[in-house]
Amino acid sequence: MTDTSHEQTDVLIIGGGPAGMMTGITAAQFWPGKRITVVRPEEEAVVPCGIPYIFGTLGGTDEDLAGRAPFLAAGGNLIIDHVGALDLKAHTATLESGRILAWERLVFATGSVPFVPPIPGRELDGVFTVVKDYDYLDQLLTETLPGVKRLVVIGGGFIGVEFADELLKRGIEVHIVELRPHLLAASFDTDACTRVEEQLRNEGVHLHTGVTVTAIEPAEGGTRAGRVRLGDGNAIETDAVLLAIGARPNTKLAETTGLTMSRSGGIWVDGFQRCREHLDVFAVGDCAHKQDYFTRRASHALLASQAAAEGRIAGMNLYALRLPRANAGSIAVYASQVGNLAFGVAGLTEETALAIGFEVFTGSSRLPDHHPASMPDTHEVFCRLIFDATTERLLGGQVIGGPTTGELVNIIGVAIQLHATAADLASFQFGSQPRLTAPVHPIVAACGDALQKRAHCMQGSKS
Repeated sequence: MTDTSHEQTDVLIIGGGPAGMMTGITAAQFWPGKRITVVRPEEEAVVPCGIPYIFGTLGGTDEDLAGRAPFLAAGGNLIIDHVGALDLKAHTATLESGRILAWERLVFATGSVPFVPPIPGRELDGVFTVVKDYDYLDQLLTETLPGVKRLVVIGGGFIGVEFADELLKRGIEVHIVELRPHLLAASFDTDACTRVEEQLRNEGVHLHTGVTVTAIEPAEGGTRAGRVRLGDGNAIETDAVLLAIGARPNTKLAETTGLTMSRSGGIWVDGFQRCREHLDVFAVGDCAHKQDYFTRRASHALLASQAAAEGRIAGMNLYALRLPRANAGSIAVYASQVGNLAFGVAGLTEETALAIGFEVFTGSSRLPDHHPASMPDTHEVFCRLIFDATTERLLGGQVIGGPTTGELVNIIGVAIQLHATAADLASFQFGSQPRLTAPVHPIVAACGDALQKRAHCMQGSKS
């Protein structure tokens, strides 16, 4: 017998970020008539990818709000509260307000939390992280940054680079400290990294690569960050420090339920985002375990685009499996922009592919994104593609250019998922328009270069 004191919902989603909201919207589309409830702590949620732009391009936290209208229009119910306890056997969730929700399907979409390394001085005033919280970010914008003249970013990945570029627009002197030899080294091959570094230096960002941070030291006689001590003995005087070293899955609530956690972090899920012990419990987004598309090893790429894709998969499979819609693994499609320079990557870099054990061949192209090149707003586009030498399947690609970069990288991502080969891509048809496209599609041109070099190499080996 159903306990009438409990509020009833068919689908309960904990968390209202990209993964949670996409799960709710998709569930409403595929399972009409089901009652779908999202519980999240914040009235207003920010767009995660847009957070760096709050501090420069957008100029305000209110300009980066994630719309909830599509979910509500689909008939969803939004509750602003925290889930305090879960009983998976009884199918109930107790909210901190005391309300008890009974559910048929449960979805964890609890996101991630910033990784804070054990650097001495990390607790000082003026040291902050990237928290996906409206109030925190608004306070950072209106109270912390206005008095800052110099800021050190610890971490040279996408978030660190984007923040550096945006904070320059506030007139702040920005330094980036990165442990690896190059910025973005986890995502791009070296020549692409150096191109982005060149752009940042030209804009005035100070780069410190291949060096550790040993401590954040207070200003004289105070509790506020005053300098960042480096492993080479040097120090950078500063007014504030941003820790941008990545994030970790937020699994605190899930761990109280006895669900299986992966050893590398995240709630263990199958290809349909279902948990091991309870097939009526799902996990999506940053809190869910990720596997690399190529190797099935743990992937630590936490992306809003990946979260939304997992939300669609879960939403489709809540009440019955849609076999063609299983999660095949994370490809990791990234794109960003510094000044007028856009850069993106999908799949494996050449360095990573070789390290995994693939034998590869590559091709590249460099050409204008309009034709003729005298067209207004023309940018040079560089495209590199990496192929498996045995099957000729596309493994990854990198693009550096202008506004077309994002869509070129998305095409590469789709091609990887469709198991496209170099021959497939070298002959695919594409539309052409002088003000909108390159004279030859950059992917086609890069494939042609790859096949030509491969043919020469094979002829040389025979002789």
